[in-house]
Amino acid sequence: MQSNYQSEMVAVVGSIFLWMFWPSFNGALAEGTTQHRIMVNTTLAIVGSVLSACMTSRILFGKLDMEIVLNATLAGGVAVGSSCDMVCEPWAAIAIGMAGGILSAVGFAKIGPWLSTSKLALQDTCGVHSLHGMPGVFAACFSMYY
Repeated sequence: MQSNYQSEMVAVVGSIFLWMFWPSFNGALAEGTTQHRIMVNTTLAIVGSVLSACMTSRILFGKLDMEIVLNATLAGGVAVGSSCDMVCEPWAAIAIGMAGGILSAVGFAKIGPWLSTSKLALQDTCGVHSLHGMPGVFAACFSMYY
């Protein structure tokens, strides 16, 4: 099923809204300088996921696929969520976001369609597996070893 221009524009507005407020989702319960660090690291991770989602879309399809970019844009916020208060260097937050964006973009473009056509016949109509599942598992694994 292909999206149309109007649905993509509504999705862009939703992504921008979430882009602005995702740092507060991660840092709502923190205080002082920890909250500031969480906000900065989450924003950097989302920037990394935007960049890697665009690069992955370009590599896989030779163009920017808006569905993939919009779905993978917020994966950096998910990926850094469990370690955003521990990350000390800006490059680490960007790298975590980039890894989350790549995982999400590949998941949305390749793994999701494969799961729906495999014998499992799983239907992920909203891309939850790609946006929250894979980056969340990555974040859990990363936060255990950081």
